[in-house]
Amino acid sequence: MAKSFGSLEKAIDILSLFESEHLELSAQEIADRLSIPLSTTYKYLQVFKNKQLLSKNDQTNQFFLGLTILKLGLLAAKKTPVMEVAAPYLKLLADRSLETAILVVGEGPHAICADIIESPRAVKFMTAKGYTMPLYAGAPGKVLLAFKDNSFIDQLIATTGLARLNKNTIIDSEKLKRELADIRRLGYSESDSEFESDVCSVAAPIFDYKGQVIASISVAGPAERIFRENKERLIDLVKESANMISSELGCRKTQEKKEAYS
Repeated sequence: MAKSFGSLEKAIDILSLFESEHLELSAQEIADRLSIPLSTTYKYLQVFKNKQLLSKNDQTNQFFLGLTILKLGLLAAKKTPVMEVAAPYLKLLADRSLETAILVVGEGPHAICADIIESPRAVKFMTAKGYTMPLYAGAPGKVLLAFKDNSFIDQLIATTGLARLNKNTIIDSEKLKRELADIRRLGYSESDSEFESDVCSVAAPIFDYKGQVIASISVAGPAERIFRENKERLIDLVKESANMISSELGCRKTQEKKEAYS
């Protein structure tokens, strides 16, 4: 029985290796990362292929997530309360801001794009559901990180080393902690080329009925529009959207009325 559970854990470990930075992986890469024999890795991969959990790129001999994973992900998204509640507000935020609106949730040290409405403009920020980024780089992730406890923040700093990912990534731990304190005080976060080049964003936290931050909502686009043309208006729109979603999830922290969107 213990061996069976060990095999199941190893299978989950293999699937968990696939993320936005590693959409495709070879058998050798998987074996090396998990320190398991290549022959064993191939056995797992064959089962995953048969069940459509993974597919194989025959040109590169690399594997990627399959249709079964996609179906499961879509089903999970439909049953996630924040996704359902946030959907109309995300669309409204995109319509009012004319920028790309993004809903992000946290998973360990990562921020994951759970839903997105792209800007109608020709020049815009583009991404996809499931896209991941580190919590410490970019406004959507920093909002989530700001409301984590100190032990989580210290551990994230230790494990990531605050590696530089772009020209404005915060790589100093004390500077990051000061910014997280400002985010908690102001109720929003902003970023400019911290993770993606020439991408600016403004994000605000979404609270559940327990008063815990469970997601963030943001707008993203080029600096000329986000920071130079209407920064204050975008901050207000993002915070308003977050407050409305939080209210529908049962949070009583905000006093804003839903009539603000009428």
